[in-house]
This record gives sequence, structure tokens and C-alpha cells, in this order.
Amino acid sequence: MELEHPFIPDRHMKIIADPVLVDMAYGTGAVKITPAHDPNDYACGKRHSLAQVNILDEDGRINANGGKYAG
Repeated sequence: MELEHPFIPDRHMKIIADPVLVDMAYGTGAVKITPAHDPNDYACGKRHSLAQVNILDEDGRINANGGKYAG
């Protein structure tokens, strides 16, 4: 299942179930995954073939992947 990205309408976000990363006994069981952000998210992204979208340029500014926030 996919949802429309709330800030970049032509981009979609996948809804996945990952029993390795999510502990249903803790909290809601829902987490946001940023595949290029940290080791746990990276591993989850690899397991589910999630894209790693880089939104920063070499100077730390938002690039074209950041949609209307680029500049």
C-alpha cells in the first residue's frame, strides 16, 4: 500500500509491516522509516527495497528532491 507524500504530491510513501523494527508491545506499533537516516532504518529499508532519497546537496541545502523546499 502507498500514500501520497504530504509535502511532495508526486512522491509516494510505502506502508510496510516490519516485525524486526516494530515492537507491538510498545507504543502504537507504527514508526516512520527514513532509510538513509540511521542503521536500523537502513536495514529496514533494505529488507523492504525502500528508496533512499537524498534531499541535501554538498553544502547541506535542500536539493531538487526536496520539492518546493529546494533552494
